[in-house]
Amino acid sequence: MKARATRVAFTTLATLAVLATGCTDSASPMADRTDAAGGASAQAGAAAPTRHTGPQGGFGQFVVECGYSHSAPDDPIVHPAMSGMSHGHDFFGNTSTDARSSAESLREGGDTTCQNRADTAAYWAPTLFDGDEPLTPITSTAYYRVAPDVEPTEVEPFPPGLMVVAGDLTSTPEDPQPVDLAGWGCGVSTRLSDTPPNCPASAPLRGVVTFPDCWDGNRLDSPDHRSHMANSADGECPVSHPVHVPQLTFAITYPVTGSDHALTLASGSTNGLHSDFVNAWDQELLTEKVEICLRRDAVCGLSSNRSEEPLFSG
Repeated sequence: MKARATRVAFTTLATLAVLATGCTDSASPMADRTDAAGGASAQAGAAAPTRHTGPQGGFGQFVVECGYSHSAPDDPIVHPAMSGMSHGHDFFGNTSTDARSSAESLREGGDTTCQNRADTAAYWAPTLFDGDEPLTPITSTAYYRVAPDVEPTEVEPFPPGLMVVAGDLTSTPEDPQPVDLAGWGCGVSTRLSDTPPNCPASAPLRGVVTFPDCWDGNRLDSPDHRSHMANSADGECPVSHPVHVPQLTFAITYPVTGSDHALTLASGSTNGLHSDFVNAWDQELLTEKVEICLRRDAVCGLSSNRSEEPLFSG
């Protein structure tokens, strides 16, 4: 009952926030943290990312494993400085992330759960529930790659302070979002579905969200937290978003295997999987990673579990 009460409290606070501000996780009139003036524009580029599938090792990447940090009804991108006004989120990476966080505060004051200590970025996603019980994630993995067909030498590091939301919380079973944008899989397999599959014990459930890989070169955020970014198509960025940046795929592993689960997200249906990212990396070391691994198309690490061997081929 305590878990149910906590979840209801999160939902109630989020509802009050929507009524008071007109905000949802897809837009926030009060949160236009941009470098230059400009309103939201129509979505540029491809509707969904083109992602790498199949076994790792055939394309350049670097991988960062980040443990679970904490959970809270906060969202410093969508509801900045409004503690308790979001649905519940699970946070990874920077341990100081809360409603009042900024890229500057994250870089200056945050420890990190990431194995690479230079990664003090903040990553988060809505809390997953099994019935009334919130599930504590096992871990998360951030894959930084060159998007398919993009010329590696054209990729630039994320700018310091970049904020972005990926995935569509309004998606429903009747109108699901593309799995290349957000989907569910088992272990490191790249085969995804729009609803959580039944996973074997050797390959627990993962939620996977892929962020856009083209930046407009100007804004660090936008009113809808999306339109300053776009997806490439056939290796090209749209003219409005000319800067190639890494394609970030963020995967969260949950202690869920087998069947007989009643899974929902704190934001609603599991069809509405989404994730948020704030670039608070040590920028010099991020730039080094992009130069050594991505621009040279080199594999600087893999994420795998050999007990998943039947699934490892993709």
